[in-house]
Amino acid sequence: MTNILRILNNFYNMSFTDIRKIRDGGSVSYAVYSDNCKYFLRVIKPAFIETAISGVNIQVFLQNRGFSVPLVVLTKDNLPYARTESGLFILYEFIEGSDSDTDQDIEDIGMLIGRLHNTMRDYTGELKNFVRQFYIGRYIDILIKKQYPKTDEFIKYGNSIWEKVKDLPRGYCHGDMYDGNIYKTPDKKFYILDLDTSCNGFPMYDLALICNKTHYFNFDESGYFKSKEMLSRFLPVYLKYITLTKTEIDAFYDLIALYHFALQATIIENNGLDCVNNECLDKQLDWLLRWKEICGRYYR
Repeated sequence: MTNILRILNNFYNMSFTDIRKIRDGGSVSYAVYSDNCKYFLRVIKPAFIETAISGVNIQVFLQNRGFSVPLVVLTKDNLPYARTESGLFILYEFIEGSDSDTDQDIEDIGMLIGRLHNTMRDYTGELKNFVRQFYIGRYIDILIKKQYPKTDEFIKYGNSIWEKVKDLPRGYCHGDMYDGNIYKTPDKKFYILDLDTSCNGFPMYDLALICNKTHYFNFDESGYFKSKEMLSRFLPVYLKYITLTKTEIDAFYDLIALYHFALQATIIENNGLDCVNNECLDKQLDWLLRWKEICGRYYR
């Protein structure tokens, strides 16, 4: 880690003297120290550099608009990152706090996401365009590669969902809007984290993810009612910043199903085809079919 300190001292206008590893994933995170001040460092691995650059550009845009994101520390060259052969280095202010709790904080989160979607209307940078292939097609391609015997049932289900959501209004979408990406400080200030998955997609998808109270692996009918209640608390504050059509709000339940296709594909892409067996895939199919049944039974 001495080499990381050397890189930081070369690119930034401060002297770093200590570093401590926090976690390892698509990026490696560290706490780094300079003159008794603590900073948060992400070192992004080569496979994720382009999405990280897109995310930090959005973050700088938001911080310049006074939006609640952790501040990016600029390099000596006034850039939001340092790029080396070792990876991409992004330095942030360190914010003490914890993940938000949707059960307690959903109204504050609704205001935060409403402000985010409203602010991002003025963003002129490039956003990835997420279409059917991202949401549905990746998973179907994986099932075909695995020669999963019930692939046709997933295809039929995916086609049905896509017909319902494909014409929803498109715009900025965070894409990974769960409570772990909304940070809460002890004085109850909220911050949006991890903008690397930002895209031009369905804004309503963010609402489906943050209000989703179902269990991803084990189906439980109560998850439907908990999700419905969460949305009912979220919408009044969100709608102070953004107008939604009835069609968008009605798509909430279909977008939760769409999320299963997209997330399952991402899990398998990151961990390899053999990370799930047919039994796991059967369980996911059963979850989706039971979700479709309960939505048809209760939603009007």
